[in-house]
Formats: sequence, structure tokens, C-alpha cells
Amino acid sequence: MLNDQGKLEKMTLQAFQSTTSPDEIPQLSEEEGDTYVVQINPSSYTFNNMLNYADRQGQGDSGSDAVFCNSEPTTMNFNFIWDATGVVPKPSDLGGIPLVGAIASALSDDEYVVMDEIEKFNHVVYDYSGEIHRPRKVLLLWGMLSFTCALTSVSYEFKLFKPDGTPLRVQATCAFQEALTDTERENEEENSSPDLNHIREVHDGDKLPLMSHQVYGDSRRYIEVARHNKIVNFRRLLPGTRMNMPRLDNKGGSA
Repeated sequence: MLNDQGKLEKMTLQAFQSTTSPDEIPQLSEEEGDTYVVQINPSSYTFNNMLNYADRQGQGDSGSDAVFCNSEPTTMNFNFIWDATGVVPKPSDLGGIPLVGAIASALSDDEYVVMDEIEKFNHVVYDYSGEIHRPRKVLLLWGMLSFTCALTSVSYEFKLFKPDGTPLRVQATCAFQEALTDTERENEEENSSPDLNHIREVHDGDKLPLMSHQVYGDSRRYIEVARHNKIVNFRRLLPGTRMNMPRLDNKGGSA
């Protein structure tokens, strides 16, 4: 469709349901307020990987081999900006189409309040859950990026204010750490996938990465699912479509 040519994909953070079992693969929450769409996409982000080695140098030795111990969870860093100056259009239901979204935002009477947006953001990534005695994990989605993680740090820098001191622009510096259950981690380390091959019907609001996570426990498998079903635009799934969720081989391809 013509509108797809100018569609702007916004980064989305969706919280998982609270689960107390270390082996149970958590499901994404569909509760209202448990999904947050950013106002401005990050201009950049960083992936950080670290490997730990043991130093087993004996007395009098001039050196030693690097003996591998373990690899630490992947971390990612983002900067998010909230802007209520009017320079950046307020989010709208048509915000995925830049020009149409900007017009819809300009005609809206709803005031964009930075502190309210930060509260919504914190509810998804930061707030403490009494059921699991920790903040919940989140699935971070943006284009080809799919990252199951937990927030490890966030700092807010207030940059611009109204005359009465109300914040108009805030930048958040966030760090997220990969957060996989033992089952997910073991599956990933063994490069294996569940022995699944069945049909699933697409419902309104379904997204292929989320469907892949529910079936395989790994949202990144959506690429193989899209290829298997010959889907060109995986962001626009038609309700009622019957999707073949294939068994994936140990290389991530269809068996």
C-alpha cells in the first residue's frame, strides 16, 4: 500500500507477565499500560558483550593461556528523549505515517506531559513487582531488533522547562541486560528449537515476533517463520490469516 512507503516504525517495550518459576518461559503481558511506544526513536544504541578468562599462570612462568570461564549476559544502552515543546509531534494513532501523524498530532487537544510519559515508561521497565520481588522483564522491539531484557540502570537529565519549572524536555540514559530463563538459555546454547509444527490463526493486533516468542520461546525466530510463510511485510499481518509455525532445525531453518 502507498502508506507503507512512508511508515515509521517506533521502538516498543512490552512487559512480560510475572512468573515465579525459573524454568517457565514467561508470556508477554496484554494488560493495558504494559506496552510503551517511544515518542522519538533512539539515534543510536550499543551492544556490549564480555568474555571472562582465568589466569592460571604458575610461579616463574612468563605467561599463560587464556582459559575460558564464561560469557556475561549481553547488555544494551539507549538514550530516550521526551519532548513537549511542540517541536516533536505528540504521539497519535497515525504516528506510524510521519506526515499524517504530524497533522493528527497538531489537531489533537490532548496535552503531552513529559512527567506522565516517564511514569508510563517506568511502569513497564522499572516498577517493582510484588509477585516476583523484582521489576519485570521486557521485550524490546524495533525493526529487526528483538531483545528480551531487564532494566539495570536509568538516569534522567532534565534539559528544558516552562517558566513555572515544569519539564519540557527530558533525556533518559538506560542500560538493559539480557534476561533469559534457564530453559531459554540452554536452548540457545545448544542451538536447538522446540519440535513444533502447527497452524496458528492471526488475530487482530498480533505481531510476528510476539507470536514467535509464544511458540518457540524466542522472538528472533520470526525471520525464519516469515521466510517459511513467504511473508514480505511481516509488520502487517491480516487477521484471519492461517500461519504455519514450522519445526525449526538446529540451525534455525525449517526442518
